[in-house]
Amino acid sequence: MDKTKRGIALFITLLIIASILSIVAVSFSYLEKAQDDAGETSALIQGNLLYKNTSNILKHLFPKGKASSTKLDILYSIPMMLSEEKSGFMINLQCRPLMIGIPIGWLDETFVKAVPERYDLAVNVLDYVLEKYEIKEADELKRRIFAQITGTQEEPDDYEPRIEEQAGIVSKRQFDKILLEYRLEYDDINVYKVPWEKYFIFIQVTKNAVVDGEYLSAELLSAAFDIPMDVVSEQWKIDLESQQKKPTLSEFLAQNGSGETLNTKLFSKKGLNALHCEETYAYRDAHYRFSFDYDNERNANFEFYGKI
Repeated sequence: MDKTKRGIALFITLLIIASILSIVAVSFSYLEKAQDDAGETSALIQGNLLYKNTSNILKHLFPKGKASSTKLDILYSIPMMLSEEKSGFMINLQCRPLMIGIPIGWLDETFVKAVPERYDLAVNVLDYVLEKYEIKEADELKRRIFAQITGTQEEPDDYEPRIEEQAGIVSKRQFDKILLEYRLEYDDINVYKVPWEKYFIFIQVTKNAVVDGEYLSAELLSAAFDIPMDVVSEQWKIDLESQQKKPTLSEFLAQNGSGETLNTKLFSKKGLNALHCEETYAYRDAHYRFSFDYDNERNANFEFYGKI
């Protein structure tokens, strides 16, 4: 990386840090008022304040429709850790690309009927995963996944519904329940050897959603385009110190002879302003953590984990 590029990267890094510092400044006023309170409720209030302030900073850094791969590379590569000794305040912000896998909802033909290629891609990758990781009862696991997504689960004759369960898979926890039930019934430990989140994402998405063509996982890239994993692992990664710029997805496919033209209905050409962030912070004598998704100035899936 030449001096000009290093200078630009350093400037953007300082810009991001300066922006996040404003989170600390805004939070200090609340911290002084709440520091005498006790309990997890106060910590949750503090977490909500940090969540709101962090979201505002992300809207400033990554406004809708204006993605910057340089800023995204830096944010994904360098965790932002800030502290203030006098008050004991500390935050650690880590973000990663959100749309690195196929939305699990693409396995619902009715959801993607306008773009049937999405369904084809999702099914092909699922079949690839089931074969690669030697799932013993692949057809049965596939049936269970589809049943939950489409809302066609078969209930026993003596089943008495309490709360009607909504069709679809909208969280990894919900997907894990399917895996657990399958594992217990068929004694197949291989189901837990699959890095599922490298191939699929388990959130609600809009019908216009696409996989992030700049940051999709190496595992998905290998599976979707039939390129050996060792080739992908060597060339497809973020490295700020590299002398060679990482190729775009279109360039990577051309260089590795896949012969495929990038389908922009499935994959974006550039990085997306779609992030999953986790923030750890100190409150009184303990540390707490929360996470949320940020997608084009829209926040979702806030989860407070409590004391860690």
